Amino acid sequence: MTRSFPLIFLLGLLVIGYLGGLWLYSKMPYDQVEKVIHWIDPRLLNDYVPNGFDSILPQLVTILLFLLFATHLILKYMILLIGTMRAVFWGISSGYLIAQETEFWAYALWWFPFQLIYCSLLLLIGFLLVPPPSSQQLNNNRSFKVIGLLSLIYIVLIGLELFVLPYIHGL
Repeated sequence: MTRSFPLIFLLGLLVIGYLGGLWLYSKMPYDQVEKVIHWIDPRLLNDYVPNGFDSILPQLVTILLFLLFATHLILKYMILLIGTMRAVFWGISSGYLIAQETEFWAYALWWFPFQLIYCSLLLLIGFLLVPPPSSQQLNNNRSFKVIGLLSLIYIVLIGLELFVLPYIHGL
């Protein structure tokens, strides 16, 4: 049970963040939803295929915030908040894309799977970088090779998204 608890904990954060984002979408005015989406990831609002910079910038900002929190003395304990907030944005933007009715394929083939993996990787990397104080036995087993491998998967996923995105916009 001790080994499975972190997985259940991270899965709970992911689900609560996503469902919280969907709930926020239902309670927010439409123009406010568009402002939030435009501020965090404007690719969802554009009809054209985003260029590489537009696709990399939201991920780069997330990674920089992640590293800032991970290296700060006090803020490091809030690192899972970044992954959870990313899941909340995933829920808000999913509600927006589903409500658009013409964006079903973009949601089903691009947004949902990629954001699921991004949020999962962020939460997992954050948990490995700064384990909660309640899991002291994991502090000794923290492996930077695993963190490096997960970070490499994250970067490869960004590249895969850049490759897949023009085909999705063609549908």
